[in-house]
Amino acid sequence: MICPNDDEEMKDLELQRTNSEINGRKRWKSCCFYVDREVVVFFTKYFILISMMAFFSVELHISTTCEDKQLFMSLLTLMIGVAVPNPKLR
Repeated sequence: MICPNDDEEMKDLELQRTNSEINGRKRWKSCCFYVDREVVVFFTKYFILISMMAFFSVELHISTTCEDKQLFMSLLTLMIGVAVPNPKLR
């Protein structure tokens, strides 16, 4: 048995879902604004990546022993490999 309240709740849920997806892109709602999910994820990933690369570069410059320089150079090269997109064949 379907109650009238259930229909209204379903319409409200459907409206919320369509409002949160504009042009097929998902949006996250904060207390007073909406943000595009993909943009937030993109900038967060690259902020962390650039921060790590800056840290490894500074440590590479400051390090005095060869072992430390080798470690930070390897980590820096790994981060650069993560940042550069993979080649694609067409």
